[in-house]
Amino acid sequence: MASSTSISLFFLLSFLLLATSRAENSPNGSDLDDELAFLAAEESKEQQHHADPHHDQYRDFENYDDLEQGGGEFHHGEGNGEEYHHEEEQPLPIVDEKDVAVLTKDNFTEFVGKNSFALVEFYAPWCGACQALAPEYAAAATELKGVAALAKIDATEEGDLAQKYEIQGFPTVFLFVDGEMRKTYEGERTKDGIVTWMKKKASPSIHNITTVEEAERVLSAEPKVVLALLDSLVGSESAELAAASRLEDDLSFYQTTSPDIAKLFEIATGVKRPALVLLKKEEEKLARFDGNFTKAVISEFVSANKVPLVINFTREGASLIFENTVKNQLILFATANESEKHLPTLRE
Repeated sequence: MASSTSISLFFLLSFLLLATSRAENSPNGSDLDDELAFLAAEESKEQQHHADPHHDQYRDFENYDDLEQGGGEFHHGEGNGEEYHHEEEQPLPIVDEKDVAVLTKDNFTEFVGKNSFALVEFYAPWCGACQALAPEYAAAATELKGVAALAKIDATEEGDLAQKYEIQGFPTVFLFVDGEMRKTYEGERTKDGIVTWMKKKASPSIHNITTVEEAERVLSAEPKVVLALLDSLVGSESAELAAASRLEDDLSFYQTTSPDIAKLFEIATGVKRPALVLLKKEEEKLARFDGNFTKAVISEFVSANKVPLVINFTREGASLIFENTVKNQLILFATANESEKHLPTLRE
């Protein structure tokens, strides 16, 4: 490359000298200069083109951060004879991951199914952020023993699982509750951040109401609530209610044995127990449960009834529509004035 450039420069200089000599003897010398100017410009462009191999147009911006993190620094000379220098990669610290389970397609389903709460990290071995998370994640796994189980999956090896859960970047950490993926962890990538978040998710998810004053406070403060009237605040029915409540993040579950309290929540006196209602501060404020008192059926009822009958289709509210268990949706495209006219019909 260097020899070809030298030859090109030699011929260019020779040509310019010859042209200059002719120009001095020509009355149209300035015109000739203008005609030859483009050659110098082209040569200048070629030199600039080869000057910086890391120019923006050659960077793979999609993976640039990964490339930056992948190795040491490069120090580029400015034509003064400096050589490229590459810092040696430092060995990764040894992390005690004795409490972090390693999952594959063979044991994944069993692991998330047998643990009421499980955090699962999808990672890639080359990912710098994953390497930084590793000691924090391992420490959190140890502190959360008895509360939640933590595991990791090498997404470069378990491509089917990564595709199933639509992994777009690393690390991605999911919370599984009773075998179902419920949340993406988006908190601090520290031991304390993970522990605090996980303990909150694993805390008792149903609350007892034993006085009328408590009931009135709940009705006043909560935008939507689920209340069950049971024979006992412990036992199989309470356990089913608690299991269903862990599948919902955006509303509170309560239970009571008092018919007077239940009446405040519009559960009739003398109704057969267990009885359950969902109350909302919306026009269609009451939904009564009528089904088998099991986690799955309760969860399906709550998911279908917790959203308004008519929702304004916005970016923020899109998840309420497309992540709902009700799969048949009717979407009205209209102006604001026209929408108001059609709302009564839509609610019917």
